[in-house]
Amino acid sequence: MKTITYVSKKSLANIFGIFGLFSGLFMGLMTAFIGNVGGAMIGFVSTTFSAISIIVMPIFYSGIGYISGYVFASIYNKVIVPKLGGIEIELR
Repeated sequence: MKTITYVSKKSLANIFGIFGLFSGLFMGLMTAFIGNVGGAMIGFVSTTFSAISIIVMPIFYSGIGYISGYVFASIYNKVIVPKLGGIEIELR
């Protein structure tokens, strides 16, 4: 068994940022799709809002993911590891 006692803040922040990017892209596409379909039902189609949501949401989600990854790594390194001793994993 190996124990993870330190997590690089930048590395974890980058991973969380990438997950946020894909989550934001998915949410942007869903928002655009629902906005266009729902808007068409009531006679209002906003392609501008759809395009903006596809661009802005991935940027916003990746930024939030990066920040949360950095904060989580800091908390893990400074609070969790000293009290609990890290995460035990088995490697082959």
